[in-house]
Amino acid sequence: MESVLLSAGELANAMQQKPLTLVRALMDDPVSKTLDTRSAMVLPASVDFDLDNEGSDHTTRLPHSMPTAQQLSLYLGSQGITANTPIVVYDTRGMYSAPRVWWMLKALGHQDVQILDGGQPAWEKAGLPVAEQQQYGKLVYQATPRPGWFANSSAVLQAINTEAQLLDARSTPRFKGEVSEPREGVRSGHMPGAFNVPFDTLLKGGRFLPVDQLSVVFDRANIDLRKPIICTCGSGVTACVIGVAARMCGATQVSVYDGSWSEWGADTQYPVVKDV
Repeated sequence: MESVLLSAGELANAMQQKPLTLVRALMDDPVSKTLDTRSAMVLPASVDFDLDNEGSDHTTRLPHSMPTAQQLSLYLGSQGITANTPIVVYDTRGMYSAPRVWWMLKALGHQDVQILDGGQPAWEKAGLPVAEQQQYGKLVYQATPRPGWFANSSAVLQAINTEAQLLDARSTPRFKGEVSEPREGVRSGHMPGAFNVPFDTLLKGGRFLPVDQLSVVFDRANIDLRKPIICTCGSGVTACVIGVAARMCGATQVSVYDGSWSEWGADTQYPVVKDV
């Protein structure tokens, strides 16, 4: 079982024990169109990781693609982060985009990285301090990329009709194809044989459910955590919520389809199923 999460109290204690860099994961919500809170008041020792801007590769024409190791290293270095920096990633909403940043850092080979369970709301609810953001000096980040964290469309195609399981984090109406997709030119529906595990069923009050309850959610969705898993969603962000939850429950073969439905639903060469 992977030790991914820190509570607000655990993080406050850890910050007194050793220097930590907190990374605020920012991203506007493409479904509700709600803008993220890019407030000047942040958790102490915070830098930003903006998934809508430099934190994603926009040359792919997809909204939130994983940058190259070189691009990501330059971005992290510019934020004063090295490969040895202990990092805790957090959300302004509770739990939404922080797992994506955690996943990207793990794919880059970063060892010491955790997620603040409940994000900034949990921190503030615990009465812990926020401060104005500071600027950090530029450093050099040396990436050691690790395979297996991300999958492409070819891997997903090959996984269909095998023991690998495709887990879709989108809402059930989007999965079934009952509603239009929020992105123009993207078909409704899901991949053949995919399982629907809406990411918010793994959360309560902006935090992950306890591991035993997470296991029940996967069990009810008929997911075998011992078999390979590919997580997908709209643009590869909330898929990481499923990926983190599966790893917390002991799954070891878990990857995230980076292009997700933004790529699959827009390209007519890929098969789409509707449940309506």
